[in-house]
Amino acid sequence: MSFIVVALLFGCTSKSDQMDVTAAADFTLQDMSGNNVKLSHYRGKVVLLEFWATWCPPCRASIPGIEKMYKSLKDKGFVVLAVSMDEGDWNSVESFVRSYGITYPVLKGTDDVASKYRVRTIPLLLILDREGKISKRYLGFGMEDDLEKDVKALL
Repeated sequence: MSFIVVALLFGCTSKSDQMDVTAAADFTLQDMSGNNVKLSHYRGKVVLLEFWATWCPPCRASIPGIEKMYKSLKDKGFVVLAVSMDEGDWNSVESFVRSYGITYPVLKGTDDVASKYRVRTIPLLLILDREGKISKRYLGFGMEDDLEKDVKALL
């Protein structure tokens, strides 16, 4: 009986019930201007790390919502880093970015970074908290309201 009282007073939680928050693997990738961008430079900000490609219809469909969210929240400490998983001609990615009006940073992805983040399907979106830990992981497209709610909760 005393065990039940102690459990009620202090809670009874196993490790499997707790959220598994892991640190995001640091990386350095080139942006569209050829500048090196290091993920750890964004500590202190909430980061949406988006793995995508120009040939991916769900990725293309998600761009307007991400762009809108970026524009409305960037002054509150929100950053989007779009990691392009396109292979080959980087000029076509640059042209795509201009035609879609993307204003957030677009980075040239590598197999090494994709492996670190276990990118198996795209789009893959990760929300990183201000300490650089992965807070949420979204696979696919269609959860814009949840995505924005989760981002705002960390700002």
